[in-house]
Amino acid sequence: MDNSEKPHSFRTSGTNLRKAKTHNHSVVLEVIRTQGPISRTKISQVTSLSRQTIQNIVALLEELDLVRMTASKIVGRGHPGMEVCLNKDAALSFGIHVDRTRATAVVCNLDGRKIWESVCDLTSTTSDAANSAIATLVSGFRDEHSNLYPTVVGCGLAAAGPFGIRNAPKGDPTNFHEFGTPENLALLEQQLGLPIVLENDATAAAVGEGFYGAGKGLDNFAFLQFGVGLGAGLVLKGDPYAGTFGNAGEIGHVVVELGGEACPCGNFGCLERYLSIDALCRCLSLPGDDIATFTKIADLVSARDKTVIDWIDAAIPRFHQAVNILEAMLDAETIIIGGTAPENFLNLLIEKATPFLGSLSQRSDDKRIRNGAAGLSSIALGASAVSMNAHFAPSVSRLVL
Repeated sequence: MDNSEKPHSFRTSGTNLRKAKTHNHSVVLEVIRTQGPISRTKISQVTSLSRQTIQNIVALLEELDLVRMTASKIVGRGHPGMEVCLNKDAALSFGIHVDRTRATAVVCNLDGRKIWESVCDLTSTTSDAANSAIATLVSGFRDEHSNLYPTVVGCGLAAAGPFGIRNAPKGDPTNFHEFGTPENLALLEQQLGLPIVLENDATAAAVGEGFYGAGKGLDNFAFLQFGVGLGAGLVLKGDPYAGTFGNAGEIGHVVVELGGEACPCGNFGCLERYLSIDALCRCLSLPGDDIATFTKIADLVSARDKTVIDWIDAAIPRFHQAVNILEAMLDAETIIIGGTAPENFLNLLIEKATPFLGSLSQRSDDKRIRNGAAGLSSIALGASAVSMNAHFAPSVSRLVL
């Protein structure tokens, strides 16, 4: 691990204000997680907190078993100093990706390492069926790892939005907004006995790619999520951006064709109507809510089925529009393409779309568009990271409340 001092950001800068005790603890833990093993002197330099404050915070984190002290390497004469390192297995978090057909769950430790994974198919396309699948997954981990379960601090859930919208469409396979209602989340939280954090699936996928995949080491990027629908996860200055109502990145509902096809959201000509697995399913007369549909599409792509190839060719201008919108609005370092759609479908889509439209910024073609690298569990992995962040990471709300 690179132990050189990193640039300051809100997540690694502290304050000596009396109100900010919780924030400062989170800041110090974030520095240890991202830069440890690290000396207390270096933590003080990175966070701008006094040495005495750092001594007190590290002592409390050590008492809570979240960090441990280790001897640093001997340099020259004298005794080695002491460094602080993260106790990676002190806390665990569930990450669960829910769509209309299945729930995929992972459990990760403080360092983001996946220690458990499981899948449960839904018996129907309802929030009750999703809740039942989630309860089955959580109880499955508890039964298999009863010694680890007490260290679980929360559960991150990821589903297709938008959430909390005024005119919620019904029966639209591209979203699962009914699962994300406050009433359902409160019921699920009571059933599980764990604090729950809900995240849009595209944002969770972006977080997953940032921790484990093609976004690792990047501060600004967008993840274009191909599930049944189309969405985008945005990472800005190292943190996911969800927007005021949690619906940032709903690029599938950007109107690209005035007076175009009717969309369940109530508008006409939304991008998702032309560029999504749902749009391809409608072309092929396949059900979007069937697990077998993705396998069927993968087989058709492998066979170079003419209907599929023609559809992809017709969708390329819309793909160009999606990339152009994201680049023009965010000026991100890269756009990562991924999701639960078949890998060979995404690869062919990118291949046929290259070269893309010109960009305002100077971009190298090999870094402009990247394939997702975190795999099919990227959304669940990201949901776990979101839950862990909610529990431990510094935030503005903790500073001002």
